[in-house]
Amino acid sequence: MKSCLLMDLCTWKGHHEIYFKKILLSLTKSGFFVYASCENNPALNQWLQELNLQNCHVLEAKLSLIDKLFFKILSIIDNICSNLSPKTTFRFSSIVHLLFTKNLLQQIGQEIPVFFAHGDSAIPSIPLWVARLLLPSKWVALSIQPSYQSAIAFGKLKSRQRFVAEKLFSLNSCKAVLYLHPVYTKFFKTRFQENKFFVLPEIVDVNVSEHSEIADKVQHLASGRKIISITGALLPKRNLQLFLKSVQQLNPDEYFILIVGHLPQECYSSEELKIIQELSFKLSENSYIRCDYYIPNEEKFNELLKISDIIYLQYQKHSSSSNLLSKCIKLRKPVIVGNGYVMQKVVNAYNWQAIVSEEPDKIVEAIIRLAHHFKIDEVKYQQFLIDYAEEKFNLAIEQAIKMINEN
Repeated sequence: MKSCLLMDLCTWKGHHEIYFKKILLSLTKSGFFVYASCENNPALNQWLQELNLQNCHVLEAKLSLIDKLFFKILSIIDNICSNLSPKTTFRFSSIVHLLFTKNLLQQIGQEIPVFFAHGDSAIPSIPLWVARLLLPSKWVALSIQPSYQSAIAFGKLKSRQRFVAEKLFSLNSCKAVLYLHPVYTKFFKTRFQENKFFVLPEIVDVNVSEHSEIADKVQHLASGRKIISITGALLPKRNLQLFLKSVQQLNPDEYFILIVGHLPQECYSSEELKIIQELSFKLSENSYIRCDYYIPNEEKFNELLKISDIIYLQYQKHSSSSNLLSKCIKLRKPVIVGNGYVMQKVVNAYNWQAIVSEEPDKIVEAIIRLAHHFKIDEVKYQQFLIDYAEEKFNLAIEQAIKMINEN
C-alpha cells in the first residue's frame, strides 16, 4: 500500500480541522496509508476512532535538542538581518515546519510524499538552494492566499516574503499545489508555466445541529422580524463597527440584529471597544448580541446562518474568498459584501447579491432591498452546486496524487 504524510501544525481551529479531515479521507479512499500529524493530535485520534478508520496512524511532531538550538540560532539571525535591513525577504526561522517534517519522516523510517495541508505556514521564505536540502523529495501543498493578495491584509513585507516562498513551487520536488479559487491557479500557471496548479473547491458544510438553544432564543425574540446577522470570530476585518453604525437606521419593528461570536479585545483600541459597546446598547430593543461566545462547532454556527435572513460579510481588507460566503450561497441566503477582491468575483459569478460600498446609507439601502426583493438565479445556483460538489473536491485531490505517482 502506498503511504504519505499529511500534516498541518499551524492550528486545529476553524477550517484547518475541516480541510485536514476531508483531505485525509480523500487520501485513504484513494488507497493511501496516511501518517497524520496536526496541532491537536488527541482530537484527531478521537475522530479516527469514531470512524474506525484503519489505514491511518497519528504521529506526534517534535523537535530534537539540536533542532531546537538550530531554530533558536536562525531566529537570532533573522532578528539581526531585519534590524540591519528591514526589507529583507528571507526568514530562515520559517523552516521550523520542515524541521518537524524531517522528524516525522524519521519516525516513519522512509522517505514518502508529504501533503502540507496548510502550505502558507509550512513553505518557508528561504533561498532555493537551502530549500532543496530541507524539503521532502515529493510534496504537495494546499495554499490559501497568494503573495499578491497578502499585501492587502498583511503589508508589503509579508507579501514579498510569501513571494519568495512561492518560488519553491518551481522545484522538481513540488508535485502539485492546490488553491481555493481558479483566479489563483490561473495566476500561478502563468507565472511558472507549469501545469501542477489545481483548484480545490471550498468545503461547504451546512449541516445543522438537532437543537440550538441560541438559535431558538433568537427566533423567539425576533418574532417574525427579518434577522440581519454577523457571526463567528469578530476580528477587526469583520467591520463590526460599521455594521453596528449602519443598522441603527433600520426600523426596529421590522428588523432584528443578531451578533454572536468572540470579539478579541486585544485586537481593538479602547476607543473602538467603547464605540462598539455604545452602538450595541442603542440596539437593545431589537437585537441579540453576544461578543464573548465561542461557537462550539460548525453545526451550531450553521444553525445561526440558517435562521438569518441576510448575512453581513463586508470584510475589511480581505483579499481572499470566504467559506462563510459559500455557506450562505448554498443556504440560499442573501449577503452584503464589499467592492473588489475575490468575494466580489464569487458573488458576480453566481449572480448573488449584494455588493455595496462601505457607507452606512448604502448598506441600509441594500439590506432593505434584499429583505423585500432578493431573487435567486436558479441556473447560476445549480452551477454553484456543481462547482462546489464533493466530487470536485475529491477529483482535485486525485489530480494531485496523480502528479505524485507520475513523477
